Amino acid sequence: MTTPQLPSGPRITPVQTFRFLRDATGFFLDCRARYGDPFTVPLPVGNVVITGDPEGIRDIFSADPALFEPLGQLPLAPAVGDHSLLLIAGQRHKRERKLLMPPFHGERMRAYGQLMRDITLRAVETLRPGGPLRAQELTQSISLEVIIRAVFGIEEPERMRRYREVLAGYMESYTPLLMLAVPLRRSFGGLGPWARFQRHVTELDQLLTEELATRRGHEAGHTDILSLLLAARDEEGQPMADVELKDELRTLLIAGHETTAIGMAWALYHLHRAPGTMRRLLEELAPLGPQPEPEALVKLPYLTAVCDEALRLHPVVPVVSRRTLAPFTLRGRELPPGTGVMAAICLAHVDPVLYPEPEHFRPERFLERKYSPFEYLPFGGGARRCIGAAFAQYEMRIVLGSLLAAHRFSLANGTPERPVRRNITIGPARGVEMVYEGPRQGALA
Repeated sequence: MTTPQLPSGPRITPVQTFRFLRDATGFFLDCRARYGDPFTVPLPVGNVVITGDPEGIRDIFSADPALFEPLGQLPLAPAVGDHSLLLIAGQRHKRERKLLMPPFHGERMRAYGQLMRDITLRAVETLRPGGPLRAQELTQSISLEVIIRAVFGIEEPERMRRYREVLAGYMESYTPLLMLAVPLRRSFGGLGPWARFQRHVTELDQLLTEELATRRGHEAGHTDILSLLLAARDEEGQPMADVELKDELRTLLIAGHETTAIGMAWALYHLHRAPGTMRRLLEELAPLGPQPEPEALVKLPYLTAVCDEALRLHPVVPVVSRRTLAPFTLRGRELPPGTGVMAAICLAHVDPVLYPEPEHFRPERFLERKYSPFEYLPFGGGARRCIGAAFAQYEMRIVLGSLLAAHRFSLANGTPERPVRRNITIGPARGVEMVYEGPRQGALA
């Protein structure tokens, strides 16, 4: 019996890895033009078959989840831990997902709306008219406080400061090079980037160990996510173990604040480059006053479209990856067990058939038609779709709406922003340099 042949594609792993890290969208567009869809790329995780076609993405997302396991242990495990929902499979994944889901939906999630608005308005109090800022630093500060307070229910300023410091060092020290260059994951006498990252791993682990020791047994009556997780029980009446909880908390802290912050920074960037788009959004916000109610904001169609368009044009994570455990058919082509497959979010989102003039920021497209989950997928899809998707979309609308209803900003210069890989995520290279213009006095521009 002959082994099925993989689709054609480029060769030389280090070269293609560099191209993937540097500009996944441009790299994939070039590959698709040369080899068609799907195509195969050699990466450190092995040969990976990539599709950006909605039908190919449908094949992956609609398949039996038992056909796959996570592909990404190599780049992700050091950051989120071996017990993270992102890296487990089978019944274990099903169990933990069921335990983690409830806090992120319905009334539980809406309880955080007022918290999100209050944190946003307080973050702007330190800004002075005419002063410079980086949009991503502002949005990241807001989303980090939201996730710390929503996840842990922490109110004490000193404890909050400690979490900020530890998480900032943790994220900054896990560089793109450490993600994929395994030979660099060595400590050279306590020196080097890996040793530095490991020191931050130890700091965060100590912080989470303290938190669990303090909180376990005292979760009753609390609405923060950690309390809900501590109280959760699986079908056999068993709670999550500390080692599982710590890795899931790491995942929530990392994925739950930086991804949302990047999406909001891109939205601010594009809104301030498109006066007509900004005017339309402000006209929608104006009837709600300078401090809109959170539930009023999340119902605004144009604000929702602005957030959707920012995530379309700049998906924070460019691909969704799996590894096949059994023969799997992708767009009519059988792939053998052990094959890496990727649904290329960044390719689907720039398909000119789906999104005419895909390089343009045009929120109206989301009011003109509804996209399938195989055409628009900023949070992945299928059985492994991001559990925090609804939380992130909810937060984006409340934070952006609260900022722009009450305050005016402008871009500091006309230099275009470009996306760069930060670590697991991709964000604006300079963080979107802006100027705070002051409180909004009822003007629409």
